[in-house]
Amino acid sequence: MYSQLINDIRSIQDLEIVINYYYPNQLKNKTMKCPFHNDSTPSFKIVDKGQGAFYKCFGCEESGDIIEFIKKVEGIGFIPALEKAYLILNKQLNLPKSNFNKINTVNKANLNQYYEEKIKESLENHDLDSAFRHECKKDRENKQSYYIKFPYTDDKNKPLRIWENLNEILEINNISVMYNEIAKDIEITGVEGSTLESQLISIHSLSNKYGFPLNLNMINNFINKIANNNPTNPVTNFLEYCYETYDNDDKYIQMLCNAIITNSSFDEDLKKILIRKWLLNTASIAFNDGKGNTEGVLTMQGKQGIGKTRLIRKIVPMYVKTGLELDPSDKDKVYQCIKYWVCELGELDSTFKRNLAKLKAFITEQTDEFRKPYGLVPIKYPRKTSFYATVNNEEFLKDESGNRRYWVIPVEKIDFELVDKIDIYQLWGEVMHIREKGVETIYLNQSEMNMLNRSNNNFKVMGQLEIEIDKLFVWEAGKGMWKWMSSKDIINKLYIKSTKGLRATLESYGAIYQKKGNKRGYIMPPENLMLE
Repeated sequence: MYSQLINDIRSIQDLEIVINYYYPNQLKNKTMKCPFHNDSTPSFKIVDKGQGAFYKCFGCEESGDIIEFIKKVEGIGFIPALEKAYLILNKQLNLPKSNFNKINTVNKANLNQYYEEKIKESLENHDLDSAFRHECKKDRENKQSYYIKFPYTDDKNKPLRIWENLNEILEINNISVMYNEIAKDIEITGVEGSTLESQLISIHSLSNKYGFPLNLNMINNFINKIANNNPTNPVTNFLEYCYETYDNDDKYIQMLCNAIITNSSFDEDLKKILIRKWLLNTASIAFNDGKGNTEGVLTMQGKQGIGKTRLIRKIVPMYVKTGLELDPSDKDKVYQCIKYWVCELGELDSTFKRNLAKLKAFITEQTDEFRKPYGLVPIKYPRKTSFYATVNNEEFLKDESGNRRYWVIPVEKIDFELVDKIDIYQLWGEVMHIREKGVETIYLNQSEMNMLNRSNNNFKVMGQLEIEIDKLFVWEAGKGMWKWMSSKDIINKLYIKSTKGLRATLESYGAIYQKKGNKRGYIMPPENLMLE
């Protein structure tokens, strides 16, 4: 009979009504921030695969049907949750009569002592409201069962002060402790508290109720151990879900490429290559075990106000940080950065004022090593972050050897009407299918790298030598007009004394180094005769 009662309220519309009852106006496009953990980005989604609607959080991994949702929110049992569901949905419910026997074994000595202390403290502070609340809690909690058989005890049957016994208390009370591999944080569900510190205090109180007194330092250490035994990765959960629900239509990456409008001189093939490779890099880095890295920073260059930052928020649905100015020598800035799946380096030219060599090395790291607040020793963490950058200025690339890491696309306009038509779950499903096939690499091949280097020349900050070389010769001239010129003649025409950087600069423009006898020179385009 109960199965039929549940089947009658399993539509996705019923689940939406119930969720909106508890969390009005939060569910958008069947997605919202998870109500069961401190969710920084929307990772809670409702779906119906033909067997009834259910919810799933990619962050804390909570999932279930409409009854499980109410049980979790209200902290009640099956029958009360069923009754509540029918009440919210305004449907009639006829339940069979049942009798329940309640076990009422209480560790009253510890419980009463705890609340007596709280009541006394409140009265001393002249807080009558707080004293009354604790008195009510004392009466209510005294009716609850706090009997537990600890798995590890001493010869007097007292629980040993070890993490396994605390874990037993947590499991009995449906308290989940996990380590979030993306956020690099401990996440606790099923216990009061909006911050980790307040949740640890609640667990401290709970352990005392069970006659298992631990100080807060021990609680903190044990919770760290339990969390590390239960790692979770909300991004890989999300990507795997996208992979499983992908509709096998390969149009979504192309839709994104079409929405990013560049000027007519920019190579459309290069644009698609860079976007496709970056998406593949970004999906792959979430699964990194410490042996992988990202190959490039997708860099949107264009005037202010066209939506470069807005775009990344649209296509990355969770764990995205925007507007960060990265300094690899600043540990706090680094920590802010690697707590996200995608980090936007805002106004890249400002970031370039830092140590370029350190920045180049940081972007391609496979791991990150740092000591967390109150941590005992530095720990190495597999890099889980991909980088995206925005910049207004056209000339911003300064490091010749590191420029290949910046996959620059000059953007004139972003078609957000088209972006909004892209199903983000299907977009990442398409990316995941490319990744799982294992045919495409995350790095650019030599031909693609040559295309990027030629394109990136348009965004380089030119030194005086480059300015003179660019001005003195007609680099657009056909190859049939190019002739050999000695290095000495080139130096004389440029009015320079040193040849430092000359060869690299000439070759970056397309000049070909060639010796004639003992003389060094280059195959060069004709001089610009328009110069006076």
